[in-house]
Amino acid sequence: MRRLSPRYSVWLLLLTGLAALVLFPRLIDTLKAQEHPSLEPKAGRVLVARPSGVSDTFHETVVLLLEAGEGQRTWGLVLNRVRAPDEQPLPQGVDRWGGPVHPAHRITLTPRPHPPEGARRLLSGLSWYETDQTTQPPADSSLAFAGVSAWGPGQLEQELALGAWWVVEVRAEEVFTPPGNLWAALAARHL
Repeated sequence: MRRLSPRYSVWLLLLTGLAALVLFPRLIDTLKAQEHPSLEPKAGRVLVARPSGVSDTFHETVVLLLEAGEGQRTWGLVLNRVRAPDEQPLPQGVDRWGGPVHPAHRITLTPRPHPPEGARRLLSGLSWYETDQTTQPPADSSLAFAGVSAWGPGQLEQELALGAWWVVEVRAEEVFTPPGNLWAALAARHL
């Protein structure tokens, strides 16, 4: 059997190392995907922004989907932003910044067992309803949001195909997790 020259051995070793660097992360992603099967986006699930997966607008965000699915508009609320994008304080009576569009739009999430008339049930123990800028949300553990996050037809599906988001099921109480801990807690399920 003929031995390779030291020069060819070094090249072979370098090529093997480069192949491992390229293939190893893909193998890890494949194994993680099997461990956490992909979920379809639907109302009541959250989108967790993957590191470097989405624009700066959604960096380290968690978006609760209020409506999603075929034939429906896809929109929701960023759960973990306590300031507007320009770092300005939120309007009076608003707890969180819900998203980059329609800043005048107001949504309230409530864990109340008997939500107000017109509220839409999202999860067991969680409902949402629209308010206007003059309506004061209840003083209980409800959260009031200004603005929403919305996707055009096919836009979210394209972002999901590019690996920008994890779709995660949550319980109602997780929606009310302090905003500073929410992204890390949900992203840790996939890291």
